[in-house]
Amino acid sequence: MACTILSCLVLMGFSAAGAGQPGSDSDPLVTKSYVDQKIAQLSAQIGSGSSSGSGTANNAVIAQLQTDVGDLTKFIIDALSEIEALKTRVAGLENGFVVVEAQAGQKIILAGGSEAILRSGSAEAIVGTYGGLVDASAGGDINKNGMKIPVQHLLISSRSDGRGMLIKEKSFLLIRGSYTVQ
Repeated sequence: MACTILSCLVLMGFSAAGAGQPGSDSDPLVTKSYVDQKIAQLSAQIGSGSSSGSGTANNAVIAQLQTDVGDLTKFIIDALSEIEALKTRVAGLENGFVVVEAQAGQKIILAGGSEAILRSGSAEAIVGTYGGLVDASAGGDINKNGMKIPVQHLLISSRSDGRGMLIKEKSFLLIRGSYTVQ
Protein backbone atom coordinates (compact mmCIF):
# COMPACT_ATOMS: atom_id res chain seq x y z
CA MET A 1 0.00 0.00 0.00
CA ALA A 2 2.86 2.33 0.89
CA CYS A 3 4.48 1.55 -2.47
CA THR A 4 1.24 2.42 -4.25
CA ILE A 5 1.00 5.73 -2.40
CA LEU A 6 4.65 6.50 -3.12
CA SER A 7 4.10 5.70 -6.79
CA CYS A 8 1.11 8.06 -6.88
CA LEU A 9 3.16 10.84 -5.29
CA VAL A 10 5.95 10.31 -7.80
CA LEU A 11 3.50 10.30 -10.73
CA MET A 12 1.86 13.48 -9.43
CA GLY A 13 5.31 15.03 -9.23
CA PHE A 14 6.07 14.09 -12.82
CA SER A 15 2.72 15.32 -14.09
CA ALA A 16 3.16 18.59 -12.20
CA ALA A 17 6.65 18.96 -13.64
CA GLY A 18 5.16 19.20 -17.09
CA ALA A 19 2.72 21.88 -15.92
CA GLY A 20 5.16 24.38 -14.47
CA GLN A 21 8.75 25.33 -13.71
CA PRO A 22 10.56 23.27 -11.07
CA GLY A 23 10.50 25.16 -7.77
CA SER A 24 7.47 27.27 -8.67
CA ASP A 25 4.14 27.21 -6.77
CA SER A 26 2.67 24.85 -9.38
CA ASP A 27 5.71 22.51 -9.14
CA PRO A 28 7.27 22.76 -5.70
CA LEU A 29 10.50 20.96 -4.96
CA VAL A 30 10.34 18.65 -1.97
CA THR A 31 13.11 17.14 0.08
CA LYS A 32 13.65 13.46 0.67
CA SER A 33 12.94 13.97 4.38
CA TYR A 34 9.54 15.50 3.56
CA VAL A 35 8.59 12.48 1.37
CA ASP A 36 9.87 10.06 4.05
CA GLN A 37 7.80 11.90 6.70
CA LYS A 38 4.62 11.68 4.59
CA ILE A 39 5.20 7.97 3.88
CA ALA A 40 5.74 7.32 7.61
CA GLN A 41 2.47 9.13 8.42
CA LEU A 42 0.55 7.09 5.83
CA SER A 43 2.16 3.85 7.05
CA ALA A 44 1.15 4.66 10.62
CA GLN A 45 -2.44 5.31 9.52
CA ILE A 46 -2.53 2.06 7.54
CA GLY A 47 -1.00 0.09 10.42
CA SER A 48 -3.44 1.47 12.99
CA GLY A 49 -6.44 1.01 10.74
CA SER A 50 -7.43 4.65 11.12
CA SER A 51 -8.17 6.98 8.29
CA SER A 52 -9.29 10.49 7.81
CA GLY A 53 -12.77 9.18 6.85
CA SER A 54 -15.56 8.22 9.22
CA GLY A 55 -14.07 4.77 9.86
CA THR A 56 -17.49 3.18 10.30
CA ALA A 57 -18.50 -0.01 8.53
CA ASN A 58 -21.95 -0.71 7.24
CA ASN A 59 -23.20 -3.65 9.34
CA ALA A 60 -25.69 -4.70 6.67
CA VAL A 61 -22.90 -4.98 4.10
CA ILE A 62 -20.77 -6.98 6.51
CA ALA A 63 -23.68 -9.34 7.27
CA GLN A 64 -24.34 -9.81 3.55
CA LEU A 65 -20.66 -10.56 2.92
CA GLN A 66 -20.68 -13.13 5.73
CA THR A 67 -23.77 -14.77 4.21
CA ASP A 68 -22.16 -14.77 0.77
CA VAL A 69 -18.98 -16.35 2.12
CA GLY A 70 -21.06 -19.02 3.88
CA ASP A 71 -23.00 -19.73 0.68
CA LEU A 72 -19.79 -19.97 -1.35
CA THR A 73 -18.25 -22.30 1.22
CA LYS A 74 -21.28 -24.59 1.08
CA PHE A 75 -21.20 -24.52 -2.73
CA ILE A 76 -17.52 -25.50 -2.74
CA ILE A 77 -18.06 -28.32 -0.25
CA ASP A 78 -21.01 -29.65 -2.29
CA ALA A 79 -18.97 -29.42 -5.50
CA LEU A 80 -16.08 -31.34 -3.91
CA SER A 81 -18.48 -34.04 -2.71
CA GLU A 82 -19.93 -34.33 -6.20
CA ILE A 83 -16.44 -34.57 -7.69
CA GLU A 84 -15.56 -37.40 -5.29
CA ALA A 85 -18.77 -39.25 -6.22
CA LEU A 86 -17.97 -38.83 -9.92
CA LYS A 87 -14.42 -40.07 -9.36
CA THR A 88 -15.84 -43.20 -7.73
CA ARG A 89 -18.22 -43.77 -10.64
CA VAL A 90 -15.48 -43.26 -13.23
CA ALA A 91 -13.18 -45.64 -11.36
CA GLY A 92 -15.98 -48.22 -11.36
CA LEU A 93 -16.39 -47.87 -15.10
CA GLU A 94 -12.65 -47.98 -15.76
CA ASN A 95 -12.18 -51.11 -13.65
CA GLY A 96 -14.48 -53.10 -15.92
CA PHE A 97 -16.93 -55.72 -14.78
CA VAL A 98 -16.91 -57.05 -11.22
CA VAL A 99 -18.39 -60.34 -10.12
CA VAL A 100 -21.31 -59.91 -7.72
CA GLU A 101 -22.82 -62.80 -5.78
CA ALA A 102 -26.40 -62.14 -4.74
CA GLN A 103 -28.77 -64.13 -2.56
CA ALA A 104 -32.50 -64.72 -3.01
CA GLY A 105 -34.51 -61.69 -1.91
CA GLN A 106 -31.74 -59.15 -2.48
CA LYS A 107 -32.25 -56.23 -4.83
CA ILE A 108 -29.52 -55.02 -7.18
CA ILE A 109 -30.22 -51.36 -7.96
CA LEU A 110 -28.19 -50.00 -10.89
CA ALA A 111 -27.08 -46.41 -11.29
CA GLY A 112 -27.42 -44.56 -14.59
CA GLY A 113 -24.92 -45.85 -17.15
CA SER A 114 -24.29 -49.11 -15.32
CA GLU A 115 -24.29 -52.43 -17.12
CA ALA A 116 -25.13 -55.88 -15.78
CA ILE A 117 -25.12 -59.46 -17.03
CA LEU A 118 -26.94 -62.17 -15.09
CA ARG A 119 -24.49 -65.07 -15.43
CA SER A 120 -26.40 -67.68 -13.41
CA GLY A 121 -29.42 -67.92 -11.18
CA SER A 122 -32.75 -66.19 -11.53
CA ALA A 123 -33.89 -62.57 -11.27
CA GLU A 124 -36.86 -60.36 -12.09
CA ALA A 125 -36.94 -56.77 -13.26
CA ILE A 126 -37.46 -53.80 -10.98
CA VAL A 127 -38.73 -50.85 -13.00
CA GLY A 128 -37.65 -47.34 -11.96
CA THR A 129 -39.59 -44.10 -11.99
CA TYR A 130 -38.93 -43.48 -15.69
CA GLY A 131 -38.72 -47.01 -17.08
CA GLY A 132 -36.81 -50.24 -16.98
CA LEU A 133 -33.59 -51.74 -18.23
CA VAL A 134 -32.35 -51.89 -21.81
CA ASP A 135 -31.70 -55.44 -22.99
CA ALA A 136 -28.88 -54.70 -25.44
CA SER A 137 -28.51 -58.39 -26.37
CA ALA A 138 -32.16 -58.76 -27.45
CA GLY A 139 -32.49 -55.21 -28.75
CA GLY A 140 -35.43 -54.43 -26.50
CA ASP A 141 -36.57 -53.18 -23.13
CA ILE A 142 -37.34 -54.90 -19.87
CA ASN A 143 -39.96 -52.41 -18.76
CA LYS A 144 -42.40 -54.22 -16.47
CA ASN A 145 -41.91 -55.17 -12.84
CA GLY A 146 -41.53 -58.92 -12.47
CA MET A 147 -40.31 -59.60 -16.03
CA LYS A 148 -37.79 -62.44 -16.04
CA ILE A 149 -34.21 -61.33 -16.58
CA PRO A 150 -32.61 -63.49 -19.28
CA VAL A 151 -29.27 -65.12 -18.47
CA GLN A 152 -26.23 -63.91 -20.45
CA HIS A 153 -27.93 -60.73 -21.72
CA LEU A 154 -26.25 -57.34 -21.43
CA LEU A 155 -28.56 -55.01 -19.49
CA ILE A 156 -28.08 -51.24 -19.31
CA SER A 157 -29.58 -48.80 -16.81
CA SER A 158 -30.06 -45.42 -18.45
CA ARG A 159 -30.97 -43.57 -15.23
CA SER A 160 -30.48 -43.67 -11.48
CA ASP A 161 -34.15 -43.93 -10.62
CA GLY A 162 -34.40 -47.22 -8.73
CA ARG A 163 -34.32 -49.67 -11.64
CA GLY A 164 -32.57 -52.98 -11.24
CA MET A 165 -33.20 -56.63 -10.38
CA LEU A 166 -34.86 -58.65 -7.65
CA ILE A 167 -32.86 -61.84 -7.14
CA LYS A 168 -35.13 -64.91 -6.97
CA GLU A 169 -32.42 -67.53 -6.30
CA LYS A 170 -28.69 -67.38 -5.62
CA SER A 171 -27.16 -65.65 -8.62
CA PHE A 172 -23.88 -64.45 -10.00
CA LEU A 173 -23.77 -61.25 -11.99
CA LEU A 174 -21.18 -59.20 -13.83
CA ILE A 175 -21.69 -55.48 -13.17
CA ARG A 176 -19.82 -52.49 -14.54
CA GLY A 177 -20.57 -49.11 -12.98
CA SER A 178 -22.26 -48.08 -9.75
CA TYR A 179 -24.85 -50.23 -8.03
CA THR A 180 -26.25 -50.95 -4.59
CA VAL A 181 -27.33 -54.19 -2.99
CA GLN A 182 -30.40 -53.98 -0.78
